[in-house]
Amino acid sequence: MKYNKETFEEMIRDWKADNSPEYGDLEIIEIEFLEDTQEWVAVAEDDKSSYSLTDDGLGNIVINYSGTR
Repeated sequence: MKYNKETFEEMIRDWKADNSPEYGDLEIIEIEFLEDTQEWVAVAEDDKSSYSLTDDGLGNIVINYSGTR
């Protein structure tokens, strides 16, 4: 594991601040560590869609569209 959950949460807060207002209303639902891929993943949603947030391996948050709510 490269870093802990608190570090990942801080990375997400920074990313949201950098990408506000576009993702300012994004709500983080759950954060988990996936043993098989050895990465942190956050499940997030806004009023229309669901997303997963991951680290690109370089400390940057990547948002992936999961579907319409």
